[in-house]
Amino acid sequence: MKKKSKAEWATGLQEHLSVRQKDEPIPERENLTPMQEQQCRILGGHLIRWLQQWGPALIQERNFFADLNKWDKQPVIVILTDVPGLVAASEILGPPNDSLIYGKRQHVREYLTTTPDAEFTFHCELASYFEELDEAKATTLRERFNLDDQTLLASHFDCSIMGPLFARGGRHLWSFQEETPSLVEEGYESWVS
Repeated sequence: MKKKSKAEWATGLQEHLSVRQKDEPIPERENLTPMQEQQCRILGGHLIRWLQQWGPALIQERNFFADLNKWDKQPVIVILTDVPGLVAASEILGPPNDSLIYGKRQHVREYLTTTPDAEFTFHCELASYFEELDEAKATTLRERFNLDDQTLLASHFDCSIMGPLFARGGRHLWSFQEETPSLVEEGYESWVS
C-alpha cells in the first residue's frame, strides 16, 4: 500500500469524522447539561491558551527535531476531545480545516487504527477532555485534598503529543458546586517524555 501524503491523510481524517458526526452530531450549546456547560467553558479556555501559548512553543520544539525525525514542520493539529470540548472547539475554531481538525477521541482513534501516522510525521495531538472518576478514585482525591464527601469532582485530562516519546501532559482536578466550577489542583498528575 502506497503511503498517504499529509493532505490525503488529513482529508481522510476529516471525511471519517464527518461520517461519524452524522451519527453523533455536535449538539448546540444550549442543549448541554449544566455540568457539560461548565466543562465546555473550561475546555474552551484551555484550547485558547493552548493555541496561543503552549501549542506554538511545543511545535517550535518539535520543529527543532523535524529534520532528524522526518517530521512535517507544519503538522496537522488534531484535537481529541469529548462533547463539551467539541462544542467549544466548533465555537472557537469554526469548521475543521486541513491544518486543524477536532473530533471525539474515539472517532479519531478509529481513523488512526486504520490509517496510522505512528511516527507523527504529519500530525501532532492535543487530547483535552474530562474523565469520569469512579467512586474509589473520587474518595481518594477528596481525602488527598481535604474535600467534603459530597463534593462533585471531575478530572481534566490534558496531553500534547508531538511525536514518539515526545509528550507533555497532566490531569487537573475540578470541583463542581452549583453554577461555579473550581480548580482544586492543577497537575495533580503530570508527565513529560
